[in-house]
Amino acid sequence: MSTHRAHDPHMTMAAGSYFGACPFIRWFSPKEDVSSSTSLKSSVQRNIRSSLIAQLPLLSAPAFREGAAGADADAAAAADTATAPPADEEVEEETKGGKGNKKEKGGGKGGKGKGGKKGGKKDKHEEPEEAEDEGVVTVLDEIWPKKEPLGLTKCHDRISIYTVNQVPLYFNHFDGPFIPTLRLLHKYPDMLPHVQVDRGAIKFLLAGANMMAPGFLSKGGVLPEGLAKDAIVAIHAEGKVHATGIGKMVASTEEIRKTGKGVAVEVICWVGDDLWKVQTIGL
Repeated sequence: MSTHRAHDPHMTMAAGSYFGACPFIRWFSPKEDVSSSTSLKSSVQRNIRSSLIAQLPLLSAPAFREGAAGADADAAAAADTATAPPADEEVEEETKGGKGNKKEKGGGKGGKGKGGKKGGKKDKHEEPEEAEDEGVVTVLDEIWPKKEPLGLTKCHDRISIYTVNQVPLYFNHFDGPFIPTLRLLHKYPDMLPHVQVDRGAIKFLLAGANMMAPGFLSKGGVLPEGLAKDAIVAIHAEGKVHATGIGKMVASTEEIRKTGKGVAVEVICWVGDDLWKVQTIGL
């Protein structure tokens, strides 16, 4: 590391980072670092779903589907119009029913026949399907459909990458928190709380440097109130639309504002790193 960088208030090179001494996410080669890939059991997948929802509240929110409500309403109205008999036919049926009492009784007996029993059994079997269709589709369901198996790619140094159809979605170290990949975060930007560094810190962030407090406390920086130590955050850069990296708070917002110096966020991954370049992996 050059001397002029060591004194720059925006950065310090990440020696330890979120993964301790492991430089895996920063320098990653699927051929060298992957030890195994497997499809997880249903019970394990259920536990992971629960953990994801507990750690990332956005995942339990209803998925936004543009025009879905209007389309459903239009479809329901069209179905009602198509199935409703004309008024003249309703009157005619009532008249026939009043004259033909014997036929009406025969129809009643027919309802008690075998055909009626079969019809009753069919309705009972259809009830669970109807209840399932009425369920709300959550953000997690949209990212990871319930019928799709979750793949686990185990890597060296106890790092795990979780995939659906070979697409990396989340990763964690040992039993640490689940962290979305940057590509997934770009699709669902509110999955993590936002912090922002000023323009002067961008080049250091894209080089994998930890972010220093002045980069967040300057005019172009943003450090929201209430962030706790060890919180996983999306690192945005002044003037950029999408998150440029993901990191972990070294201290709380209050502590960082009080000291005003030192490392504020340890960088976990960033746009252009080795994990960013991996679009498919494992099963």
